[in-house]
Parts: sequence; structure tokens; C-alpha cells
Amino acid sequence: MFFASLVVLLLTAPAGMSKSDGSESAWRRQLAQAGHSYSSPASSTSAGSREPAAKNANTPKKSSAALRPAEGASVKILSPTAGQSFKGDQVPLQFKLVKGKKGHHVHAYVDGELMGMFESDKGTLTGIKPGKHILELRVIAADHETELDAKDKVEFTVK
Repeated sequence: MFFASLVVLLLTAPAGMSKSDGSESAWRRQLAQAGHSYSSPASSTSAGSREPAAKNANTPKKSSAALRPAEGASVKILSPTAGQSFKGDQVPLQFKLVKGKKGHHVHAYVDGELMGMFESDKGTLTGIKPGKHILELRVIAADHETELDAKDKVEFTVK
């Protein structure tokens, strides 16, 4: 399983990221934390799929206490819309990202759990269980750790 995840990581690493790049280890930690997907501009139609992450009460959730100024960055969720319902475990995602001075991509959280990261303006979240959920997109810097004060939320339902 680890080997397969490493292969996926190496095949989907963003252009310009090398083993000597300090942001790779941050990206690896983010990937391992929740088994999330990654979407680059070359694969803008889908973020890929993943198995639902095992719930672990001891897994820390990222705090928004250390938000950095947006400096022109913003994100607006276009789809799903508020109250929209979906059948199955896949939820198509579309948004408008303004990167500003420091924004690079967005992290997608469903009910506080990291579920994906996107550089393009659309993708698909998979492994979403039935029920009401809150999707939050947060603008993140290129280091995959610096969270900017630029986010948007929407509630949706999976049946």
C-alpha cells in the first residue's frame, strides 16, 4: 500500500517539485494525513479518486488560528451549490480561484477532513458518505502548509 501511494505521489507531483525541494515533505504529510487526491492543471477534470479515509479520533485537524493575510487571494465555490443533492459517493467540484500574491492551490475539506487538493478550477471528490456535509475550500501557498485567510463554504447532501 505504501509503495503504491509513493508511486502515485511521484507520478502526480507538481511540475518543478524535486526531492531537494523542502515543500515535498510537507506535501507528503498532507497526502498521508487523509489519503487525499491531487489535481494538477494537466488533469483538470478530476482530482482522482481515493478510498474513504479511516476515521481516527487522534488525527489532528488543521487549525485556522495561523491564517496568513490573503494578499489578494480568494476562492468562490461554484459547484456544489447550497443544499444541492448527489447520488453516490462522488461530488463534482467547480470553483474560481484568485491566487493573489501567495496563493497556489486549494485544499478541500469535507466536515473538517482533508479530502483533496486542486490547482485547477474543477475536480471530483470521492468517498463521500451519505448525509449532509459541509465543503470548505481553503487557499494554500505553494509550501502546502501556509493557509491564507481566503476560504469559502457550502453545505450539500449525498443520498
